[in-house]
Order: sequence, then C-alpha cells, then structure tokens
Amino acid sequence: MISDPDMVNLSGQFTKLNVNQEPLCYNSHPPTEIIGKEGQKIFIFQSSRTCGFSNRFPSRFSVLGINFTTMEKYFTWQKARYFADFEIAEHILQLQNPDQITRIGHRIRGFKSDEWNKVRDKIMYMGLWAKFTQNVQLFKQLRETGNALIAEATEVNKYWTCGIWSSDLHRLSDPSSWDGENKLGDLLMELRKEINECIF
Repeated sequence: MISDPDMVNLSGQFTKLNVNQEPLCYNSHPPTEIIGKEGQKIFIFQSSRTCGFSNRFPSRFSVLGINFTTMEKYFTWQKARYFADFEIAEHILQLQNPDQITRIGHRIRGFKSDEWNKVRDKIMYMGLWAKFTQNVQLFKQLRETGNALIAEATEVNKYWTCGIWSSDLHRLSDPSSWDGENKLGDLLMELRKEINECIF
C-alpha cells in the first residue's frame, strides 16, 4: 500500500475552473429527469456507455499526468496503484473495454477492502472532478441538473448506486425506498456544488 498526498484533502483545493472546450468525449445523453414522490426533480442514469454521468462512458481526461478514457479505467488504476500492484496498473492502462478493466481489477495483489474503503470516495471524487471539468459537454450537463437529486439506477454495487433498476419508476420516485447508498450520485452532487461555488 502506498500513500499519496494527491488522494486526500481534495475538496476546496480548486480555486478556479479552466474547462477544456475541446470535444474530449463522445456525445453524452443527459440523465433522465423524473418527478419524485414529493414533487422533487430526480435525475437518473444507468451504468452504460451512453450517459456521461456513468463511469463506463468513454471520455478522455487526465489525472496525475496520466490520460484515461473512462472513469472505470481511472478508478481501477488508482486501486492497483494504491496497493502497489504496478504490473496490474500498467496493464489497465493498455485496456479500453470497461468489462475487461473491471475483471482485471479483481486480480489486484494485496487488495484489502477495509483499507480501500477508507480512501475510495476521495479517489472517485478526484477522477470526477477531472472528468467533468475537462469535458465541456459533461460540465454543462452536470450544472443543468440544478439542485436536483442525482442517482445511478441499477441494483449492481449498492454502495455506489441507488440499488433500484431504472425500469422501477415507482420506487425510484421515492428515495426513502432505495436499497443502495447512492454514493456516486452523492459525489456528483458534491462536485456540482463545488463547481457552482467556484463560478459564483
């Protein structure tokens, strides 16, 4: 396991925005807007390669001098790097398919979930900041969600998602009934708040 000062104390370090105006990603379908049980707006997206909010969406961004093509690649690379499995980390950089990257991520040597769980949110946030500030289309789509709730709608990986399939609109409209923690949605909303504070 290695320690990296770039992985901690991320919030509040960004004093201004310099959003890249070049098209560094495919055309992103915006998240779907639904009306919640209490009349509130909720933006949902699936774990797919079509919506820019998904970690599987193809978009180019750079972190720590390394270029990435998806958040899935970035996050898995950081995991391998954190546990000093540099062979796997290098292999990840050669891959493009998110499914292959996920599979190889299960082979990281020395991985300890209790240690990873302490830093995963900060590492994810660092990547999200880079992805959304280096791609103007995604930057605009995030800001266009206003103050609404954001959620990844799938039952897979209930830590990061709301734990409800996108087809179950009845339960999606009632956040109190969600089975997941929706941490990715929370981080996107935190990022949106920080971006707006930097602008205004």
